[in-house]
Amino acid sequence: MAVNPIVRSLGPGVAAYLQLPGGWFLNNAGWLSGTEATLLIDTCATEARTRDLLAALHTHTPAEQRPVTVALTHAHGDHAHGAGLISRLGGTVLCRPTAATTIAAGPHTYPELFSYTDWGDITPLSDVQTITARTTLDLGPRRSAEIVPVPNTAHTDGDLVVWIPREGVLFPGDLVFTDVTPLAAHGSITGWLAALDWLADFEATHIVPGHGAMGAGPTRGLIAPLVDYFHWLLDVVHHGDPDFTALHHHACTRWHSWLDSERHAANLRIAHAEIHGYRCDGSTAMAAMTTFTGGTIPLNL
Repeated sequence: MAVNPIVRSLGPGVAAYLQLPGGWFLNNAGWLSGTEATLLIDTCATEARTRDLLAALHTHTPAEQRPVTVALTHAHGDHAHGAGLISRLGGTVLCRPTAATTIAAGPHTYPELFSYTDWGDITPLSDVQTITARTTLDLGPRRSAEIVPVPNTAHTDGDLVVWIPREGVLFPGDLVFTDVTPLAAHGSITGWLAALDWLADFEATHIVPGHGAMGAGPTRGLIAPLVDYFHWLLDVVHHGDPDFTALHHHACTRWHSWLDSERHAANLRIAHAEIHGYRCDGSTAMAAMTTFTGGTIPLNL
């Protein structure tokens, strides 16, 4: 079934672009449009989906063309594959230095994990501006956003968030998932927990998760299920030789409403490596998912 994105207004010139329910490669994005420029937060996984995002942006903002800057919350392809298109259309791309390196080495489509070929032109960009400290981007009178690097390795080693203080809107990228299993294969579970605690300090009115529906209520209420899940992961792998299969099935039962349950396999192995002090690379962790699924994962983009 094709996913039709939803545009949700969060204030004057501020919108969330939601690709629900938010499973593999169906991320959320958004924008803040001012009188002088527009900030886009993240792109999409395919050329076609990124073009749809830009069409929605132009439909919901004033007709005159304004310079577009995109802030990439991290390097994963669902959020960053469209950055090359933005750049080729004359836009500016902002991301963390480590994310820039990862993106330049792509595109990352993981054919050993996913069955999909219709990516379109997702050639990585060659020109990017890197963010190393909290940066305020002015888009015109009374229109600004803060681009804030995450202070530690969390979902990845190159995360950032976009904070729009006037409307209290926070785009945390994949630090936040709702009703979708998070994926820690390229980051740190303990670091992610620290980042979630840091995230609560923003006291946002609206949080646009990297995947899944927007939640209501305070920040801590939205991230509480993730905190519970990550603590469970770290607790259950203290045994030197855990039964990963049994733990995976337990996770599928306990978090039965979350999409993409195969990710538990990767997360359990990352947690075990962290607790026992060895390195589990992302490819090894992600390969555990196809053992659970019995083959490559089909995508419906």
